[in-house]
Amino acid sequence: MTFERVGEVLRQQQAQGRFPGGQLVVRHRGREVVSVAVGVARGFRESEGVAPVAVTAQTRFSVFSASKAVVALAVAMLEDRGVLDVSAPVAQYVPDFAANGKGELTVLDVLTHRAGVFTPELDANPRDWPHDDRVHAALVAATPRWPRGTLAYLPYEYGWILAEVFRAASGRRLDDFVRDEIAVPAQLPGLRFGATLEELPSLARTYWLGTGSVMVAGRDLTPTFEHDNNLPEALTAFVPAAGIICDATTLAGFYEVLLRGGVCASGKRLLSEATLQRYTTGASLAFDRSNRLPLRMARGFLLGTRTPSIYGWWGTQRCFGHAGAFSALGWADPDHELAIAIVTN
Repeated sequence: MTFERVGEVLRQQQAQGRFPGGQLVVRHRGREVVSVAVGVARGFRESEGVAPVAVTAQTRFSVFSASKAVVALAVAMLEDRGVLDVSAPVAQYVPDFAANGKGELTVLDVLTHRAGVFTPELDANPRDWPHDDRVHAALVAATPRWPRGTLAYLPYEYGWILAEVFRAASGRRLDDFVRDEIAVPAQLPGLRFGATLEELPSLARTYWLGTGSVMVAGRDLTPTFEHDNNLPEALTAFVPAAGIICDATTLAGFYEVLLRGGVCASGKRLLSEATLQRYTTGASLAFDRSNRLPLRMARGFLLGTRTPSIYGWWGTQRCFGHAGAFSALGWADPDHELAIAIVTN
C-alpha cells in the first residue's frame, strides 16, 4: 500500500461515518510523507447548536491513553539519571500508598499494569480530577483488586500513581517535566497535558458512536463517555494517563524521537538508548483482565505481535506505541523507520 493510499483509506472511513473527524500523519526517515485532516471537529450533532467546524492539521484532539507513553518516557528519563528506582515499592516514595495491602507494589508493577489497583469512583467523577488531594486520597484508600503480577490495565491509576512517585523522587511535577525536558528539546510545543479554558472552543469535541456496552476494568464507559470527556474540568485538569491534547503531527513527532533512540532532531539526547530499549522491548504476552483480551505490554508501551495487532496484520512485534479510547493511536515501526499517528474524535 502506498503512502497516498493510506491517506485515502482514512478519508473513506470518515465518509462511511466511522468517526466525525480526524488526522493521520506518517513520518518516514525524518520526513513527513502523509498528512491528512478530514471531517468535522465540532458541530457534528445538531444538539450542539453550532455550525460544523472543519478539522485542520492544527486541530487538537484528546488522545486519551496514548498519553501513557509520554508518562513512560518521563519515568524512563528519571531512571536513566539515577533519580528513580523502578524496582522499589511505590510506598518508598509515597509512604501512605502502602495502606490496604499495597506496601509491596513496585513502580515497575504500575508501569507494566501489574499492580491491580483501581479507583472506580474517582475514574467516574471527572470533576474531582483537578484536585490533587482527592486523587491522592483515592489512591491511598484503594485495595488491590487482583494479585500483584496479574496483567490488569490501569486506565487512570497508572498515571496518577506514577505522577505522585515522579514528584516525590524528583521534586517536579510530571507535566512541567514533560514540557521542559521533552517538548522543548524535541521542538514539540503541542505535546502537553490539558488545555486552558480559553482554548476549549478550539478543541475537537469527543463523540461516542458506539452501539453497545464497552467495559474497561469492570466499568461500562458507554453511558457517560461523551459527557464526561467534554467537561471543562476533564479537559483542563492534569490527567497523566489520559490527558494529552494534541494534533497528529505532534504525536508522530514524539515517536520519531523514539525511533532515533531518544535523540531529538537538534541532536539533544533525552536518555540512553539502553534505557529506552528496556521500556520498548521485552514484554510478554498475557491476558489483560481489564480489557478482556491478550496484550503484549512493556514499560508503559503496548507492543505489536507476530499475529494481527493494533499496528498491522502480521509481524509487528518490533512496533511500540499506545492507543487511546478507541480513537487515537501513535506508534513507531523500527523495521520500516516509520512514526505514525492517527487521531479522531
